[in-house]
Amino acid sequence: MKLIGRNLSPYTRRVAIAMTLLDVPHEREYLSVTADPARGLQVNPVGRVPVLELDDGDRLIESGAILDYLMELVGPAKSPVPPHGKARRDCLRLMAIASGVLDKAVAAIYEVRRRPAEKVHGPWREHLLRQVEGGLSALNDQPQGPWLQGEHFSMADISVAVTMSFLHVMLKESVADGRYGHLEGLRDRAEALPAFRAHPLENP
Repeated sequence: MKLIGRNLSPYTRRVAIAMTLLDVPHEREYLSVTADPARGLQVNPVGRVPVLELDDGDRLIESGAILDYLMELVGPAKSPVPPHGKARRDCLRLMAIASGVLDKAVAAIYEVRRRPAEKVHGPWREHLLRQVEGGLSALNDQPQGPWLQGEHFSMADISVAVTMSFLHVMLKESVADGRYGHLEGLRDRAEALPAFRAHPLENP
C-alpha cells in the first residue's frame, strides 16, 4: 500500500507514524496539494491528503478513516486505540479534540497566508485562535502521567504530539508562552520515539 501526502501535513504525519508503529509495510508519495493541485484532485476528489492507496487500488481518504482501517487491519491486540469501554471513549474524545485544534489552527494560518492583508478578518482569526486555546487547555488539563491515558501510549498521544509539533512551527504564537507544559513534555517524549523520528516534521 502507499501513503500519499507530505509530513508537513499533521494529518498525514500521524498516519505515517501509526503505520510505522504498527509495522504496516507501505510506500510513500510525498505530495503537496498546494504545489501540485492536479495530482491532489486525481487521488482525492476534494484534493486533500492523506490518501492511503491499498494494494487492490482502492483509496481511503481522511486520516480518521485511514486510522480506522489500520486499527481493523492489525486487530485489537496491537491497536493503539483501546478496544472498548471508557478507555476507548476517552481515547477517541482526545483524538477528536486534537483534530479539532488542528482544523482551527489551519484555518487561522490560512486566514493570513492565503488572503491579501487587507482582506484578513481579524475577529474571525481571533475566534479561531480562542478555539485552539480551548482545545489545548482541555488536553493540557488531563491527569498528569507520561501519556494522556496514564502509562498506556495511545493514538491520542500520537495525535496530540503531532499537533503540538505542527503548532510550534506553523502557529508558534499559540504555544509560545509555555502555558501547555504537560503537552510540551508529551510532545518531547513522543518525538524521541523511533516511529516519530522515522517521519520528521518537514520544513514549510
